[in-house]
Amino acid sequence: MKKTLIMLAALAAGNVWAADQDGAFLIGGGIAQDKGNYADELEDMLGSGFNVDDDGANLGSDLYVGYAFGGASSFRLGYRQFGDQSGDVFNSGIKIGEYEVEADGLYLAADLLFPVTDNLFLGGTLGLQNWDGKATARTALGTSSDSSDGRDFFYGVRGKFLFNERKGGVVAGYTLYSFEDEAGEELEYQGFSLGLEGYFR
Repeated sequence: MKKTLIMLAALAAGNVWAADQDGAFLIGGGIAQDKGNYADELEDMLGSGFNVDDDGANLGSDLYVGYAFGGASSFRLGYRQFGDQSGDVFNSGIKIGEYEVEADGLYLAADLLFPVTDNLFLGGTLGLQNWDGKATARTALGTSSDSSDGRDFFYGVRGKFLFNERKGGVVAGYTLYSFEDEAGEELEYQGFSLGLEGYFR
């Protein structure tokens, strides 16, 4: 399935590239509201009698460089820092500890966007994220931490509005990430992002 998606994206990108050679180098960045599933995974692992109270979504960041083509499509190389996940752990209604999860890493992405108007484009994103994660637990007995890393695909939808004679753009998106560690457990994120891009021809 993943190989099929990559092949389709490559073919579509090739068609757009052939149709429009007016490309530009780009630099961009933005913020994302990241919501993870660690609280649910931890609650399932601890079992009956335990309850995990998640603090909710937190802000992450995204910085990247790349090449824009075909109007608003692009290839990007970037660094993604995910919003920290944190919360409290209760047993029979009594707080027994708290946790925090951090994750970040470099990525490669291809964005295939199609025109809705002369300046508004909508489409999708497919990428490969290198990630490093760290989970820290604090209880009355002390503090412990566990680290993991890997490389996994991500995908999402993306929109872009170009302005200033196409020298800049406002970008918004929704992206799904699923990271599997060595133990086979999955850390998932849903990210709503908003950012800016500049283009250099």
